[in-house]
Amino acid sequence: MSSAEGEIANKRVALTPGTWATLSNLRKPGQTFDDTIAELITEHQRKQLIADLDEIDATEKTVTWDKAKKGLGLS
Repeated sequence: MSSAEGEIANKRVALTPGTWATLSNLRKPGQTFDDTIAELITEHQRKQLIADLDEIDATEKTVTWDKAKKGLGLS
């Protein structure tokens, strides 16, 4: 069951036919569209975190964990 187990959403999102087809193709057997979108969001956030950490690493500066968290919007 999805991460929003027990929640019922009545939200509608307008998608072009091409986006709908692509999203449908990304969906695994038995997976809901909610699960698919949640997985895409998680993957995007992971990639963004890696990019942010790579950018910090490229500056060759060291910062405290608290400052890094604040810079990444994690605090």
